[in-house]
Amino acid sequence: MEEKDLLIEKDNIEKALTFYNINIEDYKDKCYKCLDNINKNSELKNKINYALKFLYSNESEQLELLWKESNLNKFLGESYNKFIHNIILLSGYKIHEENMSKYNFDTYQVLAHKNRVRECLTNDIYNQKLEGIRLSQTLWGIYFINIRLIEVGRLQYEYCNNKKGKYIKIHIPKGDKLLYNEVLNSIKNSKKEIKKYFEIENYEYYCESWLLSKDITKLLDVNSNIAKFQQLFDIIEGKDATKDIINFVFGLQQIDSYYDLPEKTSLQSKIKDLLINGKEIHIGIGKLKKI
Repeated sequence: MEEKDLLIEKDNIEKALTFYNINIEDYKDKCYKCLDNINKNSELKNKINYALKFLYSNESEQLELLWKESNLNKFLGESYNKFIHNIILLSGYKIHEENMSKYNFDTYQVLAHKNRVRECLTNDIYNQKLEGIRLSQTLWGIYFINIRLIEVGRLQYEYCNNKKGKYIKIHIPKGDKLLYNEVLNSIKNSKKEIKKYFEIENYEYYCESWLLSKDITKLLDVNSNIAKFQQLFDIIEGKDATKDIINFVFGLQQIDSYYDLPEKTSLQSKIKDLLINGKEIHIGIGKLKKI
């Protein structure tokens, strides 16, 4: 990435906020205050420039290593304003715009991408009440900016090309119910879109999610949406998924005691009971069956 692409000046951040349709005065004020602090500290600004070059280099395997981290201490030092994560993600807007043009995105993909990055930029601030977005949200947004992902109906599809080979990883965005027919339609329609944008054929689909957990399977009605989704995959057990469960099922980043978990749904109640009784819940790693 060339120096001209490093967008940490106010004018570029303003353009990024407009690009992602963020018109919240409080959010803008936080951006400009953080930006002002960055520009007053030449050492910090240089560190952020270095981080930007790394993050937007599209070296996928290097970027994947950062998913194991909770912060950017290795780039920015032990203590930094976490709103810098927001500035870093906003700084990629021009690259996003150019990449979507390069891939000849249709209107549907453009709107989906811009909406997902907007969610990454704002959800932690206004839903989780955090001072800045988590590193994971920054990385997820960068995946969209670097065109690692496309969205087709209910599901998202990530093109992976690494030591394991070329394959497609299915992701399930939060929000609407995981209706079986919508899932099938998405998978069916994805083949055309994957060929169009990623220019690959003859690949396998994989999915790694708490939704495929065999421990969760035991709690489900066989006709539930999640159970039907699981039946589409050959599944093996993965790592402990408690952190994901707390996040996606209960909408919390952390909890001091499992006894304090909410019980607004029957699934929450059943999972809470498992956790209170010391049961581990493992992630499921699924390979899509021929459907």
